Formats: sequence, C-alpha cells, structure tokens
Amino acid sequence: MDTKVLFPTVVGVSQADAATLAAIQAEVLAQEARIKSLLAPTWGDQVYSSFEAEKHLFVAAGLHRLRAFVEAGILDFVARTREMADLAFVDDYSQSWINVTTRHGYQERHNHEREAVGLPISGAFYLRTNGRDGDLSVMPVDMHTKLFEPEVIAPAPGRLVLFRSEVFHRVGANTTDSDRISFSFNYLLRPRQERQRSV
Repeated sequence: MDTKVLFPTVVGVSQADAATLAAIQAEVLAQEARIKSLLAPTWGDQVYSSFEAEKHLFVAAGLHRLRAFVEAGILDFVARTREMADLAFVDDYSQSWINVTTRHGYQERHNHEREAVGLPISGAFYLRTNGRDGDLSVMPVDMHTKLFEPEVIAPAPGRLVLFRSEVFHRVGANTTDSDRISFSFNYLLRPRQERQRSV
C-alpha cells in the first residue's frame, strides 16, 4: 500500500494495486443484487445510498476484501501519523455504506463526528469513477482555515482517502453522465488494553 500523508490537515491517500482492485470489484459485483436492494435517495435526489437501510454494509454484504483493505489502510495511516501504539478497532462503533452519485449529485460540507472516546477515522474508497465526477475537498482544521486552502483530491478507482471523523469535507457535483460509486465508513480505535477493559 502506498500511503501519502497530506498537511496541514492530516489526510491519508493510498491506492489499491490492480489485483486488489480487481478482487474488490469482483466481490462487489457478486453482491450487486443485495446492494441495489438497499439503495435509496439519501443526500439529495441524485445521491443513492445504503446508509438508511444498512449501516454495516461491509459485514452485511460480505465485502471481506474491501473491509480488509480499508482496515489495513486505517492502521497504516494511524501508524504514520500518531505516536499511540497497539490500537484496536471498536467493532460496535464501525459503520460502512455505499454511495452512488448520479449526474448533478454532490454532498455539502459536513463531517462524521459522533463524539466518541478514542480515535475516530472516516473516509472513502472509490470503486468506480471517471475521475471527473466530483472531487473530494478536505477542509483545514482550526487555525489552518485562515492560512491554507482545502486539500482537493481527485477520485480514482481503487483510491482510499482517510481523515479524522471531525474533519469537514465536501464532494463536488458530478457533471458527467456516468455514476460515481464509492464506499464511505466510520471507524473508532482505542488502545487495545483500554478496549478490553470496556468489553
């Protein structure tokens, strides 16, 4: 996995290799009927998502390769950007869903903060995109907002983008005639010993 960490707001960007992307695409295609049955307009009429029907799509649809790729990416991102060691996922916090963004679909500035104790990480994985169907803009945090422009990340098939859940971001409008398909997610990490005590 090739991870690029961007500053001032810490954003991780990695790219699946061709074999990994092909395996994930095949896995999603095998579950296409199940996933389509969960889609509904969620964030405006032009964005269809499974979020309302199923907030744990990686598990519910058996997307094991995608889940493994995302979780490995999160652990790599955290290891590169934090001093904390031996972190583990809090399973009952995790969420995952698919977004199908059609022509004129976009998402306003928002974040995924859920006031969790620990290290919350959110992000997106692009399954299908033509690269011109809506950039992801990640906003600088705190005092950086006066000094830096948003970090603009173009979508690409197999691209994984990660950031802390409280970081604001937006998605530009899809002005093309092809649908962009992406997966979004929220995870929470805590020190392994602390997580064991809370179980």
